[in-house]
Amino acid sequence: MTTARKETNKYLRRFKTIWMSAVVLLVVLFVLPLIYNVAYAGKIYPGVKLGTLNVGRLSPDEAEAALRVAWDKVAQTGWPIELGDGRKITLPATVTSAGDIDLTYSLVAVEVDNTIYEAASWPAGRNILVRLWGPLWARLGGINIELKKNIETDRVIAFIRENFAGLEQLPQPADFALDAAGNLQVVSEKTGTVINREPFFSALYQRVNNFSNEPITLEVKTQVPSVTELMVGKLLPQAKALQINKTITLTDEDKTWELKPETWQAWIGVESVAGQLQATLTTVKAQAYLDTLAKTVNKAAQDAKFDIQDGRVKQFQSSQTGRTLQAAATLEVINQAARSSDTNNMSLVITTEEPTVTTGEANDLGITEIIGVGTSNFSGSPKNRRHNIKVGADTLNGILIKPDEEFSLLKALGPVDGEHGYLQELVIKGNKTIPEYGGGLCQIGTTTFRAALASGLPIVERRNHSYRVVYYEPAGTDATIYDPKPDFRFKNDTGQAILIQTKIQGDDLIFEFWGTKDGRRVEQTPPRIFNITAPPPSKIVETEDLPVGEKRCTERAHNGADAEFTYTVTYPSGEVKQEVFKSHYIPWQEVCLVGVPKGTLQQVTEDGSVLPTADT
Repeated sequence: MTTARKETNKYLRRFKTIWMSAVVLLVVLFVLPLIYNVAYAGKIYPGVKLGTLNVGRLSPDEAEAALRVAWDKVAQTGWPIELGDGRKITLPATVTSAGDIDLTYSLVAVEVDNTIYEAASWPAGRNILVRLWGPLWARLGGINIELKKNIETDRVIAFIRENFAGLEQLPQPADFALDAAGNLQVVSEKTGTVINREPFFSALYQRVNNFSNEPITLEVKTQVPSVTELMVGKLLPQAKALQINKTITLTDEDKTWELKPETWQAWIGVESVAGQLQATLTTVKAQAYLDTLAKTVNKAAQDAKFDIQDGRVKQFQSSQTGRTLQAAATLEVINQAARSSDTNNMSLVITTEEPTVTTGEANDLGITEIIGVGTSNFSGSPKNRRHNIKVGADTLNGILIKPDEEFSLLKALGPVDGEHGYLQELVIKGNKTIPEYGGGLCQIGTTTFRAALASGLPIVERRNHSYRVVYYEPAGTDATIYDPKPDFRFKNDTGQAILIQTKIQGDDLIFEFWGTKDGRRVEQTPPRIFNITAPPPSKIVETEDLPVGEKRCTERAHNGADAEFTYTVTYPSGEVKQEVFKSHYIPWQEVCLVGVPKGTLQQVTEDGSVLPTADT
């Protein structure tokens, strides 16, 4: 064999070796990961954890069930909060009502669907190497996916304040004040103590992520005001220059208000304007007066409302343009008058809002027939709840939903308070009972949801209750609302206006949606109810808000469960839209309040142990 032939064979062998190595490398880099990924198709990869919960090798449905069980166990217990003085309280995941589950709302929640989606879709969205090798890395080293949480921080802080009296002493910045003779004086600042939010919420997030009920120590911190006596003292000449002895006249249309100097001069204080402290009439001090003005001049925009009489649409409420006092702008106008030696008359600053539905729109609505009906039953409801249901139903009656409009139930109901006819019910917050508005409105939410389904409308936003409630059976067909969230929303995609007609017959609440049928077909399967779980034992909460020895319990305990039904709409074009509505209900624990003498307050937990008061 020639030397050239030998060299050729040598290069061929080397090429073959390189080629085989490349094939092996490709197999290792791409084929093996692909085989591994195919092997776990439809399942969450081994090594994936949700906090401390291992969901690897589970299907998304299995992981969802495991997550709900783990979260429900933690949520039912809550998180003990401890102060350095020995006082303790348990922060619940959900605030409950002493009489109406409609007033139940969440403080701490896990977004189960979003969390499971994140786990099931991992490592989608990463680069190609992570998508290929991430599943194998997860098996070896583990991947921890943080729970998607929803913690209502402001409500949690309010809960803490309501249960720990005197916990915070808010700092008071230095300011001006009028003495008895009407002379301006400088008032010294006061250092305060406030809840140290950052470590508290960090600990709460960590407890939730680890499915832990470990106690959380609540700390307060000293807070020094940023505005000091020295800073305010330098502005005293500027403040005194505002003390012009003049009456300012405010006008709006045919109304006038005389603003005496002793009134507006009491508003002199300190505010930051463009980063500089100035002596001025301040919003904080003027707020009560401005609120009084607003009650006089404000008018909500009012849509025209309609009724069905003898098969024809009749108007029964005229439209009205809304008017709103702009408080900050009005105060600036007053400031200008106070600083001017020759300006005494000023107009209030008002903005207007036109109604969505005007009086003249009754002629061409395209409303000819009922397109869907929703019903619910509220038998057994207490007096205040019945009253609120009627107020809510009357508010919705006659509302017109325009084509392509997204309907918000909370917006349609408007303010829920005593001024608008609603009655309060008691909400349990720790060992306090706090009166709140909103009872009965989830009956409105549920009935609206059912009417929208019966009409074949797209549901934009809907959340089920945390617990099963007899008023909303069958389970899975309810909708909870609580201002500002959650809301219930749907879209009018019928191409014609929809008119809401509400009525109460005995204990039945009935909502009729009137419009024009476009030929769509609606199918809704009966809800499937499964994963039924027993409620925890009753919980006794001692309170000083009831007479000694009196016992008041919430609605009886209910089993927890999951429910789902399929909603299918077939449009005239042949297009089919299908959605599965899923609901999860935590077992409802009966909670009983028992009145105790003042100063002896204790809280009994589910296991029978007593949480000490500050004196124990």
